[in-house]
Amino acid sequence: MKRQIRSSCASVVIVLFLSLVACSSSDSGTVTSGPAGTEVPDTSVPSESSLLAGSASASVLPTLDGTTDYLAQAPGWNAATIAPNDIGVYVKTFDQGSVDVGNGESDGSWVHDDIRATAIALDNNGERAILVGVDVYMIFSSDADEIERRAQVLLPADWQGVPIMINATHNHHGPDTAFSINDDWYSYMADVIAGVVADAVSDLQPAVARAATGVHRFGVSDGRDPIVFDPRLNVLALTSQSRAPIATVVQWNSHPETTLGWDPPDVPNLAAICVEKGWDADSCSADGRYFTADYPGVLRENLQSQGFGDILYLNGAVGSQIGPGDADVWKISDTHPVGNGWTAPEGAEPVLGCEDLRCRNLARTEAIGTQLSQAVIDLVSKAEPITVDKVEFTTQPFYTKLTNIGFRLLIGDGDLAWKPPMLYTCEPGQPESDATCASDDGVLEVDPVLTPLTDSEIRVGDVLKTRISFLDLGSVGFIFMPGELPPELVVGLPSDFDTNTSKYYLEGPGLHAEGVDYDIPGYLMSLVQRDVPFTVGLGTEEVGYWVLVSEYRLKCLEIALPAGTTCADLNARGIIEHVDSVGGLTCKKITDDPNASAAYTAADAAAVAAVCRYGQALGRELGEPQGHYEETNAAGWDLVEDLWNAATVLFGNQGSGRINPDNPGYTIQYPPN
Repeated sequence: MKRQIRSSCASVVIVLFLSLVACSSSDSGTVTSGPAGTEVPDTSVPSESSLLAGSASASVLPTLDGTTDYLAQAPGWNAATIAPNDIGVYVKTFDQGSVDVGNGESDGSWVHDDIRATAIALDNNGERAILVGVDVYMIFSSDADEIERRAQVLLPADWQGVPIMINATHNHHGPDTAFSINDDWYSYMADVIAGVVADAVSDLQPAVARAATGVHRFGVSDGRDPIVFDPRLNVLALTSQSRAPIATVVQWNSHPETTLGWDPPDVPNLAAICVEKGWDADSCSADGRYFTADYPGVLRENLQSQGFGDILYLNGAVGSQIGPGDADVWKISDTHPVGNGWTAPEGAEPVLGCEDLRCRNLARTEAIGTQLSQAVIDLVSKAEPITVDKVEFTTQPFYTKLTNIGFRLLIGDGDLAWKPPMLYTCEPGQPESDATCASDDGVLEVDPVLTPLTDSEIRVGDVLKTRISFLDLGSVGFIFMPGELPPELVVGLPSDFDTNTSKYYLEGPGLHAEGVDYDIPGYLMSLVQRDVPFTVGLGTEEVGYWVLVSEYRLKCLEIALPAGTTCADLNARGIIEHVDSVGGLTCKKITDDPNASAAYTAADAAAVAAVCRYGQALGRELGEPQGHYEETNAAGWDLVEDLWNAATVLFGNQGSGRINPDNPGYTIQYPPN
């Protein structure tokens, strides 16, 4: 992992729109202004500005005959009328071979629009940083480190060692970068990203930056209680001092998975393609076999066509299923405007090709991306200049227990990440640190349950090391959060959360920790106050979902229990809290305290320990407890606490508690009818 890096910079000038828009029709992102090139206020640049910025972007799609020229036949997003079911140009075989779709299926074979990497280089009097965004599923820190190594080789000598922050948009329909990786393609992508970084540095020019923050809600829902949102939209627009566009950074909070699980109808020549591909009757489908950048791709094409330069999209607090899933999406018009973004106006019409407001097709994707684009244009049009007095990059590494044994299995098999993540063994009973933890050197061991089931061994190491980072531009800051944090860990719980608890729980009683029992340690935005705080999800790392330990439920499955033991009996005797699961606090207690098992008989202690060891991994494969899917894709139950402890070190304060008095919660109808 990276060492801590600090750099201190003199004044630079950026432009900042200070006000966080209040909850009204305008804060949903509805636009009344035109392109940035004509609407940006004509404000002179202060003479002390010393900011240089450069950008570059390139496709990371797999190639055909050495190029991506086939994109000329792809529909993309700039057509006057979207073809809602057209998944794009068919490619029989890429140069790199079969490339699977992230969170999709094997053998991606259609391309709807481009998948890109974008880099922005910043230089102020020799103090430097590079931001990178890539339209892919996830980029683990072990892979980001290798991409950075390749980029450093291409940089000028005086740029060696400059921090490069590489982030995935979490696009669920890009090439797979997590589980089923085509190594040749990933190496090609790494080289492309490295080249883009070098090109961004070569593009450096005197620059002005315009930053803005607002609220945008269209096309987003929350899939797990408690219902808490972070609807902020943040923008940093970079132009030359003569206002020629350089690049624009956009950060919002929503999973790019608009057509996840959609089976495209009427795919031309599908039967013949299935024969050509060797797909049998059960797998003869285009579902999950097409590449698209999802709504960030719509955003990019729309903004580029209106003079915003290269577009770098960063995601945010998308954990606990923040995304388009249950959102109403309608055809926007003067009669049926965006309004508050959540509640469809009476008589609102479905998007093209849909019969209701929640059906899935590419017109739904286009609608979400178009309204996000308009919200960005509106924000940039209102920015005014201020002076920023520093640029500083810091990163705080931390260790955390890998309680999800499934991660150890996947890493041991080489089925997670491109470059094997480093795992550690640590001294029992001691806080994890560089002094108490050592690399497991990739050593494997037999697991008595998983090895017979999977014919695979697991990594010996049960601790991972990750990081939280901060790029500080004074009035603007970027927090890089290593995974999919839920919004409440970023913006805090709403002011009425403890007194109006039922408002935030829609799945029914008893499924989740509620009210005061939902005891998050604090929220990141209370640790560092900036006028425009970018909070970047999957920021230089991905360690899965972040679930509070008191909210954990680990699946009880008899396949993992000692012979003769049943989950029903354990629950009936009060040994486990739920008929199908054990609570996270119980698992943490018996794992952290060797004496805690003394409260049980030897047989019961063995049964509870087995549920805690295997519940996350087997729950993923055999069915998780109701309402608790995210635990199966979480690295461990200590993540929230360990991140918070690292963040308080990074920012040098303890925050202001779990409740944010400035967070009103959702003050309009939710969920939509």
